Amino acid sequence: MREIHKQREPDELTQYRLKPGALYDGDASFTPIKAKIRERLLTEQGHLCAYCMQRIHADSMKIEHWQCQERYSEAQLDYKNMLGVCPGNEGQPLANQICDTRKGNADLKYHPANPDHRINSRIKYLGNGKIYSDDPEFYQQLNRVLNLNYSRLVQNRKEIVDVMIGQLSNREGSRTRTQIQNILQHWTVPNRDGQLQPYNGVAIYFLTRRLKQT
Repeated sequence: MREIHKQREPDELTQYRLKPGALYDGDASFTPIKAKIRERLLTEQGHLCAYCMQRIHADSMKIEHWQCQERYSEAQLDYKNMLGVCPGNEGQPLANQICDTRKGNADLKYHPANPDHRINSRIKYLGNGKIYSDDPEFYQQLNRVLNLNYSRLVQNRKEIVDVMIGQLSNREGSRTRTQIQNILQHWTVPNRDGQLQPYNGVAIYFLTRRLKQT
């Protein structure tokens, strides 16, 4: 999980919200608007799930309401409340579910797209691939609400950690600051299709820490 910089909402959503009695998924006219929302979410998130950071696609992603529609109906059409997330192992046992599928109607203490919540300072990645937070309440939510230390996610993040170890090692000595910055650019800049590297937050976390040490 990393901070997401929200863009302007789709014009179609702005217009739809002006309709009397407008509701999220209220009628068939909302279907093309939802497609526009997906496009915008993919663009601003670099085609990564807002929570686990695995690759997401327009035809399989879900639109997550950070504040659930059931208890926060006033926020159902608020674009700032929307995030693009992965299918979350929907249909599998609860122990395997992740992200929005696992979260359901539960609340989260911090919003990755709210700059006031400073999500980057709340998250740590450990060498064993696990995600961690110094905030006990949020750390519990990462585990119990989002299940972000699910074994497959831990394994995938550990692979990124191993890549970082390989890229930062140098038989002739420590990597220079410029070399680390060049590696960091690979993880922070989207490719020609607007896609960021999956689990990029792990790499950015370790590379940023290394930069502070040089």
